Amino acid sequence: MVNIKYYLVTYDQCSQRVIKNLTKEESEKVICYAVNSTKLKLISPKIKRINEWQLPWHDNRYQFLQYYEYGTLPHCIKNPELIEGLTHIGLMHNDVLFGKNSVNDMISKLEKNPNKIFYIVIRKNDVLYFSKEQLKNIADYLSPKLNINVDADKVWNDGWICESMAVTPIDVFTKFGEFILKYQYDIESILNNNRWGLMNNVKHRLCGFVERLWGIYLVSCDMPIEKMDVIHDRESYEHQQEKDKQQFLRSK
Repeated sequence: MVNIKYYLVTYDQCSQRVIKNLTKEESEKVICYAVNSTKLKLISPKIKRINEWQLPWHDNRYQFLQYYEYGTLPHCIKNPELIEGLTHIGLMHNDVLFGKNSVNDMISKLEKNPNKIFYIVIRKNDVLYFSKEQLKNIADYLSPKLNINVDADKVWNDGWICESMAVTPIDVFTKFGEFILKYQYDIESILNNNRWGLMNNVKHRLCGFVERLWGIYLVSCDMPIEKMDVIHDRESYEHQQEKDKQQFLRSK
């Protein structure tokens, strides 16, 4: 039996419109996961809510160092009650819109094949902001640590799951959360020490870097992937490093 929750990570707001197309039963599976206690929150009381800073285990370093939504993964590992009994978990932004019957549709499909990953956006190599050689270094880094085969050529040619929005089997999620906990200081040193020259063209932040590690990992899990009936309502939002990215593209 499929048991799923969707964590919508936010530092400021989560509107009722996120779940306006869902039934009451479906809506109960959607949870607003709030981070950063210093920010004013505008969160609908119609959506269940968890405050990260009130969890039994909480480490603010992930927000301070700009892991942002990716701090959710280690917090779920360290607070196992958040994922207890789940077969699947969704990690998404707060500004998504679920389609009508989208949760029930996903559950129905996962009951037929639980070893499936759902995504919202696939990006190609032009927005990786790594060179192909840098991607190969990253693949060599991830493969032994996650005990999977990350094929850099496949990622380069076929794309990666972007924007931290995916639904995965719980073991896929926990493996990456444990990876962050075990290697977080080394992951941080990759950027701090400009390993493989990653910072030469784009000044990556940890949130963007870990987003790419997560997305590369997901398409390397040797599972079928399928687009879900959920849209990102801020598809065109600009990141702080947009200027760097555009400069990188012009230099290619």
